[in-house]
Amino acid sequence: MELRHLFDIVLLAMLLFLIDCEGIVDQGDEAVTVPVITNINPFAGYPGEELTITGSNFNPVFSLNQIELTDTSVFYLETVQPTSGDANSLTITRPNISGIDDTIHAWLSVRNLEDPEQKKSDSIAIDLLPIFDIITFDSLPKAKGGLAFDASGNLYVGGQDPGDIYKLTPAGEQTYFGHTQSGGGEMTIGPDGDLYMCNFWGELGTSRIPASGGNGEIFVTSDEAPQPFCLDWDSDENFYIGSAGGAIYRRLAISGAIEKIFGDGSWGMPMRIYQNEIYWFNKGGEAGTNGLFKAAIPVVNDTIPANSVITVLATDDYNPSGLAIDGTGNVYLMTGWVDYNDRSLPGDLVRITPGGIVEVVYELPTQNPNKAAWYDNKIYMTAGELGNQVYVLHLGEEYGNGAVPAYGW
Repeated sequence: MELRHLFDIVLLAMLLFLIDCEGIVDQGDEAVTVPVITNINPFAGYPGEELTITGSNFNPVFSLNQIELTDTSVFYLETVQPTSGDANSLTITRPNISGIDDTIHAWLSVRNLEDPEQKKSDSIAIDLLPIFDIITFDSLPKAKGGLAFDASGNLYVGGQDPGDIYKLTPAGEQTYFGHTQSGGGEMTIGPDGDLYMCNFWGELGTSRIPASGGNGEIFVTSDEAPQPFCLDWDSDENFYIGSAGGAIYRRLAISGAIEKIFGDGSWGMPMRIYQNEIYWFNKGGEAGTNGLFKAAIPVVNDTIPANSVITVLATDDYNPSGLAIDGTGNVYLMTGWVDYNDRSLPGDLVRITPGGIVEVVYELPTQNPNKAAWYDNKIYMTAGELGNQVYVLHLGEEYGNGAVPAYGW
């Protein structure tokens, strides 16, 4: 009995030893092969932007790692392959899975595809910012009076009837800024930091509000530049006014003199300046005369000759109320009213490249946001007749190379 008892003790000890050894191997294997995430930079970002994942035990061949994004309920949202990296760092491009007007709070993990068990790291939190955002201005009946950004990134939004103007700081604080007589046209910040705006309705011309805010004062009368609809500045600080009647006027910075430099457009012709060229969209003329045009800014006391006008895009398809031009010369326009009987129907935001290529960038919730402005890789658009909202579309870091957001409304 004693020998048998001793034999049982020895056998049990051997089994415990083997089990313990096997556990050490497994633990050692996991310690070497399981990916570990220590940081994500930046934590929050837009689709198309890069982020860097740092940690350890990633597969040194970056393409053999797989990045998995899940929601808080561990349902898969997307899998992404790294674009570069090594055993301690991986770079990926954020996928376009964001919501509309809603940040998605997700979890990110790294899986080693080369490992037979495809071991995966613990998850780390990440925010996916919305590619399409909506800013509501509760104190404005309609956001119809133009958009402007100052050098500090403050956004100014004008109403119509009344022509109140509100300021939105980069931190999201909304405050009353000033008042203009009727509004309805574009706004812009001048070289002096003051806010300039078109009083399209009525006979009140173009107004200016000081940078500190307050009521608008007449800067260019309606007799000098009637029916002001849009406005901009050139690099010499000359002031340009596009008339709803299809003309373009210039106020000279040195003398203050007003001169008419173009007069062949049609009603409601939106206009912008980019790199010493004037862009305008003719939308109400006879068939075959409409589209996007540009011309070099003429010298003082001269006009835009007909033979200098370049057709960027000949089209009768669009009816925009505003244009925006980004930092690489792409022109953005809203398609305009497609169905006058139902203004709630969606419409397109269209991009026209400098070479005249047309790209539908995004389907908007309404047909005709009235005004648009480009700032910091985003297009801002007012809801116009349909309310007190400003739509914000993030174009992404590669917008200048033809990148088109994949989502619509």
